[in-house]
Amino acid sequence: MKKRYILIMIFCLFFGFSNTTNAKALNTIKDYRDALAELKAEKAAADKKKQQTESAIKQNQSNVKNANDEIVNAQNKVALLNDEIAENKEKIKNLESEISELLILYQKLSNENTYVKYATGATSMTELIMRIDAIKQVTEYNNKKINEAEQLVISNTKMQKELAKYQENLNQKISEYEVNIQNLGVELKELVDEYEDYPSQIKGYEDLIKMYKDIGCEETENINSCLSRINGSSINNTGWLRPFSRGKITSAWGYRIHPTQGTWKFHNGIDISDSGILGRKIYATATGIVGKITRKASCGGNMVYIWVYVNGKAYTTVYMHLLDVNVNVGDVVTTNTVIGTVGGSKSATPWDRCTTGAHLHYGVSTGHYLGSGPDGYKSYATYISRSINPPGFPGLGAWFYSR
Repeated sequence: MKKRYILIMIFCLFFGFSNTTNAKALNTIKDYRDALAELKAEKAAADKKKQQTESAIKQNQSNVKNANDEIVNAQNKVALLNDEIAENKEKIKNLESEISELLILYQKLSNENTYVKYATGATSMTELIMRIDAIKQVTEYNNKKINEAEQLVISNTKMQKELAKYQENLNQKISEYEVNIQNLGVELKELVDEYEDYPSQIKGYEDLIKMYKDIGCEETENINSCLSRINGSSINNTGWLRPFSRGKITSAWGYRIHPTQGTWKFHNGIDISDSGILGRKIYATATGIVGKITRKASCGGNMVYIWVYVNGKAYTTVYMHLLDVNVNVGDVVTTNTVIGTVGGSKSATPWDRCTTGAHLHYGVSTGHYLGSGPDGYKSYATYISRSINPPGFPGLGAWFYSR
């Protein structure tokens, strides 16, 4: 009886209403298999990009290490050069003393009378030439020592400037590498979040394919035609209920600062909390069929997606951060069905990193995410873009006390 009811419900949901969207319809099991293959290809590409990003991070980490090693080597070089500079300063000091003595002699020799007296004191032409040559050598030696001291001072100054510039460049390189690592880390985190969603999407398609196969649909048979063999009355919701009878809206639909990531992000639902809410029973807000279940996701925990129609319009409702899930893909649920219990507690659901405490995230989007027919679409980005403010709830910070 339950299986027949499920088939009737599936037919009514996917065949009994027409609400066309611009998304490509998934009309056969083969369409689902093709979509599944596309998702797996996207996941493979994401895996490859993730590996490339990890490789880039490792390369930049290696660059930082090498630059740090260069700085250590430069510091050793600085120490050696400082020793050399100290030696040069000692040499300069000695040269200054020697130059001072030479200058005194030079001044004496430069005195015309002294020079003439010294030169004319020669007893022969040979001695005269030797004395004149000696004066010349003393002068040249003096100039050489002065130039040597000047060059040591210039060399020391140049080495100190070069080392300072070298160290500055290395520090700049390290800063650039560290920024690269930080940016790549952010990119990797975003890729990991995207990557983590692929397994749940793939599992969703696999579950739906199995469900349709179990019902008896052929590979290329139109799912609606397959289901049309079952006759039944149309089932449609005329309004919405709430998932339980008491709660406070702790986070509204729309853009907000993410409570755990600290960044400005779009919140595609509302958060509902209350004292003692952990483990509270969650009821479906409208009659529908379970289209997708994600278990133990790192951001959202256990999630249940339910396809519904309200006043002839297709919607997907989602319940996130569940402690327990009590339904399966393909189950027909009513507003009296307990689909799961409230989780979100760090102690109860430690795998869920996108929560700061026990609460229910409840969201509504137009169309059927991963669904078949004209209302169905497969893109998670489309699911987010079609999010609407869940109807029937008070504003941020307000309480409700009935379903």
